[in-house]
Amino acid sequence: MTGPPGQDETWLADLCGHVEAKPCVVLRLDEDDSSQLAGSRGGFNEFTLAQKHDVVSAIHPPTACLIFDSKPEWVRHRGEVPHAHVGIVSSRGTITTLDTRIKVKRAVRITPATEPELVQLLGIERQANDLRKRLAEDSAVVTLPPKLSRALIEALATIPGNRPALRYVSESLYAPRRFSTIAALQEDAVQTALKAFGLGSGDRADQVELVDGQSTALARIAVAEDAFAQEAPGDLPLRLSRRVPLIEDTAIERDARSVSGFTLTSSDLTGRAVFKKGSETLQVITANRRDLEHVLGVDLIYLNLTKRNIVMVQYKMLEASRPNGHPMDWLYRPDQALADQIAKMKLFSAQHTPGPSEYRLNPQVFYLKFVKRDAVLSNGSILTPIDHYEQLARDPSSRGERNGLRISYGALDGRYMRQGSFVDLVRSGYIGAYAQTTDHLTALIQAVLDGERAVVAAVQAASS
Repeated sequence: MTGPPGQDETWLADLCGHVEAKPCVVLRLDEDDSSQLAGSRGGFNEFTLAQKHDVVSAIHPPTACLIFDSKPEWVRHRGEVPHAHVGIVSSRGTITTLDTRIKVKRAVRITPATEPELVQLLGIERQANDLRKRLAEDSAVVTLPPKLSRALIEALATIPGNRPALRYVSESLYAPRRFSTIAALQEDAVQTALKAFGLGSGDRADQVELVDGQSTALARIAVAEDAFAQEAPGDLPLRLSRRVPLIEDTAIERDARSVSGFTLTSSDLTGRAVFKKGSETLQVITANRRDLEHVLGVDLIYLNLTKRNIVMVQYKMLEASRPNGHPMDWLYRPDQALADQIAKMKLFSAQHTPGPSEYRLNPQVFYLKFVKRDAVLSNGSILTPIDHYEQLARDPSSRGERNGLRISYGALDGRYMRQGSFVDLVRSGYIGAYAQTTDHLTALIQAVLDGERAVVAAVQAASS
């Protein structure tokens, strides 16, 4: 099964491979569970269920699941129809002597909405008969065999409206959890932007737009339930719309030109997500000119049009080091590329100084975020402003045995910021240069892309 010509199917191949290793499960919700979930804060996107041990013993998280709800008869009389979702069973654990709890995450709506229609989707193939027999079981949880699981995912992917939801689940199954790849750095940059806006990884976006064939951390952003279109198979064109999270690259580029005055003249965008909180919006944009795994690094640029400040974070990897006779340490060894980047940063800072009525604890735009290789994303990073880094570079203690410059985590001895402190300062507007227009953002993004790096740009502004 393949998609339209030229469309990258890596995410689909990954999902099919995953369900063959850890087969899909079908979860059936009764009327009571369906009604309570529909009225809960998280809805069907994230919830837990308790079942007897033997009912869920065959589930090996994380694995994909199909969820079918039930509507009470009085609701059906009003014309409301059942819904189906695809999601991930992320964990399973004993809670009582008799019961096991499973947690479902990242569940989003798909079609078809009923079990008989799902069987029909498989046509007259042998898998359809197999699925029909298994769904005849009187059980709240039905585990499917590997080949049937793959056939089902491939069949669901033939419906254009399902593809964004399936890609979302696939990307979530393989979300980076440690600082080991460029994708992990981009993931952390996106999550940092959300925290600066006062949101968490579980908060859902109003809109997510992805470019087919381009890898981006935004593919793992939770999306509001009504952001996924529910149209008949074959009726869903790839167009620019709030209800369509998967769009053409030309459309996303055109739309990006209208983001708070920000312009992009090349086709470097890989995704965009829009969040709303109170009277403000946050637009997160990812861009890179090369495949993500081939770029040289990641930068985060946060532009707060409400507090009128702009901050840029450049990621640098700390490598484990254990010299003979010395305790364990983490080192970063700068190269000429960083020196060139700092020169550009200084030029930008000179051109964009804080305004006379603006107060800053530090008007510095640029910060380095040092991350420990293979450390978990939630606890493996520190930040310093560029001027502190330059002070460290002049310190003789920052020279190694061969007079090479290296930044030592141990030698810093706590003279750095953790993520939480940094985010608080960005959110309050206490750090960063004065940023009256988005010309600042345009210039910075251009400089990052010219350096063969990936960029995550976040624009916080009052809702229009």
